[in-house]
Amino acid sequence: MFKYLSIITSIISFTLFLSLFLYPKLLFVVFEISYNDSAFFMARRTAMLFLGLGVLSLLMRNIDDIKTRKSFSAGLVVIMFSLAILGSVEFLRGYAGIGIGIAVFTEFFLGLAYLKIWFTSKTV
Repeated sequence: MFKYLSIITSIISFTLFLSLFLYPKLLFVVFEISYNDSAFFMARRTAMLFLGLGVLSLLMRNIDDIKTRKSFSAGLVVIMFSLAILGSVEFLRGYAGIGIGIAVFTEFFLGLAYLKIWFTSKTV
């Protein structure tokens, strides 16, 4: 399960990287948030974070060391649940439109999947 989840995470991350770097306006429209030059600047910086997350996820997919898997999974749990909570709060505050639901849904279920891996991985 870890291998497939890592591959899915890397695909999502690389897609977000390309979107935020090449076509950030698309995500601004989907999330119904305003944009300006500063928002495009931050989108490109965020794109680099998704690029790094995609590379990490892709390279970690075949890792055999349980402690490393658990550490990576714990980090992804924090990232995904934090993003899901932040997206939900910003929607409730009126700063993001209904399109943020796609991101929140994806982040929540990725967080749950990595949490399951964290709990079910047996350390020696």
